[in-house]
Amino acid sequence: MLSQRRDRGFDYQAYTRKSPPDPAKIHRGTEARQQRFNAAVSRLTIRIDDDVLVQFQQLTPQAQGCEKLINQALREWLSAKGVKELVREELQQSLAGCKVVRTCQTKGRKASND
Repeated sequence: MLSQRRDRGFDYQAYTRKSPPDPAKIHRGTEARQQRFNAAVSRLTIRIDDDVLVQFQQLTPQAQGCEKLINQALREWLSAKGVKELVREELQQSLAGCKVVRTCQTKGRKASND
């Protein structure tokens, strides 16, 4: 992002000399990091079947929780579900068009056989 600003002629060092950041507004350290994390993550208690939990735990290194892996799996499933819905809708539309053609072709064949 900073490289993009340089490309446009933005001089960050000159900007910070003219208007330095307010040290009171800069929040660093583990407490501030934890506050940012808590603001970004919702806490929820869910029940997961033991066999599913064991499989996720086997996929993660020891001493690490499997929450990140479960989140990733849920994101991928939701993404795939959206793609599946789009494909399903397209196929249904295509098949609806094919049924009309098949009906016409079938009628044409019956008429030519009569």
